[in-house]
Amino acid sequence: MSESGASAAHENPGETTVGDCIAAPCCDESLRSDLLGRLASRGVSGGYVNIGGTYVTTPTRTLALIDRAFADEPPRVTGDPLVATPGRYHPELFGTLVTPEGRTIRAVGYVNEVGYHILYTPDGGRRFVIAAPEQLRTPGRGWGWQVQLYAARTADSWGIGDFRDLARICHMASAQGASCVQVSPLHAFAPISHPQDSPYSPASQQFLNLLHVAPGLAPGAELVDLSDLAVSGRSLNAARLIDRGAVWALKLAALRRIWSHVHASPLPSDFVEWKDAAGNDLWRFATWSVIAAEQDTPDWHSWPTALRDPESAGVALFAEEHADEVLFHCWCQWVAALQLDIACHSGVDVIVDVAVGFDANSQDAWAYQAELCADFEMGVPPETFNTRGQRWGLLPFSPSALVQSDFKAFIAMIRAGLTSAGALRLDHVMKLWRLYWIPVGLTPADGAYVYYHVDALLAILRVEAARHGAWIVGEDMGTVASGVRETMDIVGLVQNRSAMRTPIDHMPEACVALSSTHDQVTVAGLITGSDADELNRSSIQVDERETSSAVSTTGLREPLDTAQPANTRRGLAELAHINPDTPGSALSEADIARAITTRYRLLSESPSRIVLVSLEDAAMVRERPNMPGTVSEYPNWRLALPQPVDAILSSPLAHDLVALMNARI
Repeated sequence: MSESGASAAHENPGETTVGDCIAAPCCDESLRSDLLGRLASRGVSGGYVNIGGTYVTTPTRTLALIDRAFADEPPRVTGDPLVATPGRYHPELFGTLVTPEGRTIRAVGYVNEVGYHILYTPDGGRRFVIAAPEQLRTPGRGWGWQVQLYAARTADSWGIGDFRDLARICHMASAQGASCVQVSPLHAFAPISHPQDSPYSPASQQFLNLLHVAPGLAPGAELVDLSDLAVSGRSLNAARLIDRGAVWALKLAALRRIWSHVHASPLPSDFVEWKDAAGNDLWRFATWSVIAAEQDTPDWHSWPTALRDPESAGVALFAEEHADEVLFHCWCQWVAALQLDIACHSGVDVIVDVAVGFDANSQDAWAYQAELCADFEMGVPPETFNTRGQRWGLLPFSPSALVQSDFKAFIAMIRAGLTSAGALRLDHVMKLWRLYWIPVGLTPADGAYVYYHVDALLAILRVEAARHGAWIVGEDMGTVASGVRETMDIVGLVQNRSAMRTPIDHMPEACVALSSTHDQVTVAGLITGSDADELNRSSIQVDERETSSAVSTTGLREPLDTAQPANTRRGLAELAHINPDTPGSALSEADIARAITTRYRLLSESPSRIVLVSLEDAAMVRERPNMPGTVSEYPNWRLALPQPVDAILSSPLAHDLVALMNARI
């Protein structure tokens, strides 16, 4: 949001104004009271209870900044969303109802069809109606593999794990008795020379990452010779660090080579039908991709002025002049969708991770710019074990704008994620209830919680999951508002906990349990002490309790539960019958493997419905995938597994872990 619509200042000379309040860390109580009076109805909190149980007051200048941003928004023309259960009476469901098919019926307290409707009330109002089942489907008891797809390479990979590799993992997992495979976010990236490394800062949550395409399996690949590119691609596997720029250059060349033959003939009817069904959203994303590639930057703010608005005549003219290139990017997305669909039908439920948001310089930010509050970014506040808090560089939606758009962006994201997947994992599920907004230029301590229409968002989840027969996991680690987990249980939203945070015997039953997340220490990193050494080398600022000689840290995002012996190097060593005074560098592979099986033996005894085994642990990897709080100091999201993934899944350690997991079912 721009700052042109700031709230009016007090008229009396000498009295503190909103502008003064923004510039200063404090202001008079009357102005604060005025701000809270205006913002309370907009879902802005005056404070929150942190993880330590202490009440933290929202800074007044932050309230003033949010008030200024909201003042820019157009007046609402639609009422609050209405959530109904099909076949059940709702006292507000009266008026003229427009069904998803466009039929007009008279509503007298009931709606019978699951889906989205528009209600025109007798007083002339308009409301978005979400008719949803009461509960989500939940999974049975089982286990699965936790996979960072970019890291999971085979001998056939071109420097990065791809959808063919995912299908292979799923087939092997099914044969081992697993019920699911959880995979890192597959969201689209900007097709530029140096692509974004983090899968959690996507260009679009609605489309797919073309780096995961296996070119040799694309329809039409049989018409061309890709052998030279395949040799170069496979040679990238020799390096442990993933070079996404090199990967993309080779895969783009291969896809263009295939496209030149596909495009020379009548286009495949399956592709044409898929493209037409995807509609304007696909064409807009493909257009953005072409512009980003031409400019070699996703930062649409720096593009020529005529290209900064997706609805502008300049963008329409660009798409027309580059129609063949736009069509090529549409075809690439079709290839990716086909390959992901094959992987998702390879014997297990694929749980696709959904990032909490998208990058400020992304297609989604370009497409939804009128609905975003660009002067803020998402993050988390400082906590006991997260002393600086975090800012993620991801833009928040305005709660009011989401309502005005009938939640179009959220529905598109969930629907896209469930197109093939058996389940979704929502990173930072608390975003459905509230998001922590941090003003650009200020610190995480200066943030504020802004609440969203959680009943509507949960109902949309139930509608989309019911349509696809899927189940939903919500990552609920961190500062959780009162009532969140109780509501998750009521609607069947499966919780997601890490043993580095939650005592294993305290794991809830309706839960997907992990040893650690992508941000936390691996078992090998803990038992050898190498993770603590890496923290020291990176000069990461953490709570002193996490850097004591007896305890290896989990990093900034999730605090370590030091009450659990298995979460300290000494405690885990003793449980694994390893001399705790043995230096980490002196431990044998057998010692490390024993520590890993000990950790997963404990997890196998947890009450949780699903337990996931990390491929990093099965490969005895000491490094985390991501070191929160670092940028260039650590190779975040670039570390491939040290062996081909099929070799890891066939190893003696994997065999032992599989036996532990199957014994729990």
